[in-house]
Amino acid sequence: MFGEDAIAQQLAEARSALDEVRQQQGQPVQPVTAEAADGRIQVTLGANGRVERFRFLEERVLKEGTEFLEVEIAKVVNAALDARTEALTADVPTPDLEAIGTAVAQIQEQGVRQMRDMTAQISAVMQKLQGGS
Repeated sequence: MFGEDAIAQQLAEARSALDEVRQQQGQPVQPVTAEAADGRIQVTLGANGRVERFRFLEERVLKEGTEFLEVEIAKVVNAALDARTEALTADVPTPDLEAIGTAVAQIQEQGVRQMRDMTAQISAVMQKLQGGS
């Protein structure tokens, strides 16, 4: 029979895995800053992923022309987006939600089975106590 300790252990493991998922979802994302045009253009993405600050660190960069600026602005924004994506996924193991769901379903099935067995045993004992065979 599936013991109480084993059920408790499996439920604790499932709860722990779900808590990890909740914590990962609630972790604040730090702002990300990227540079382009040899450090003369800088963009910072805020915690919400939107552009928080855009700076030309040298005004001379404006004299480079619109084509240059268009290319460099695209580079700096894309670099910041890439850095943010990397920060969001770095060192965070993805929990196996399917395995957690399977474990919980198994625990539930075994618990129901165990309750049926216990009910049958209690019924048998009650019958004997009431004079049945």
